[in-house]
Amino acid sequence: MWNRRNVLGSCLVLAASSGIARAQTPGMPGMGMPGMGQGPMTRESCIDICIKSHRMCLETARYCSEKGGAHVAPMHLALLLDCAEMCQMTANSLMRRSPQHGAICGACAQLCDACANDCEIITGDEQMAHCASLCRDCARDCRAMVNMPI
Repeated sequence: MWNRRNVLGSCLVLAASSGIARAQTPGMPGMGMPGMGQGPMTRESCIDICIKSHRMCLETARYCSEKGGAHVAPMHLALLLDCAEMCQMTANSLMRRSPQHGAICGACAQLCDACANDCEIITGDEQMAHCASLCRDCARDCRAMVNMPI
């Protein structure tokens, strides 16, 4: 009978070995797209940017609620929170290799672009500029993942 420790240990071994295999086979189909940003576009890099965008949107929503004024417009806060949730859902779908990842990534790209546009309206604010930039990066990577097999 397998206990929890054995199952977790096996999962760690499998995860580590798949990461090693991926690192040693950069030309493996579906693992990257040359010409995207700093290096090849991968599922893992899209997951990372989605998680970063999720966090940034939540932090920015909190920042906006403390800042007041134009920052607390209901539509702006709703967009930040919607974007955060969509980024989290997209990262989750990519981690579990959902067969519907293309539709989810496409929706995430649209929402991230809308969030970036909305953040850019509030000028002269470093937090808003940073959030817009990260959302743009996430939208770019999600668009690249739409037709990529995982």
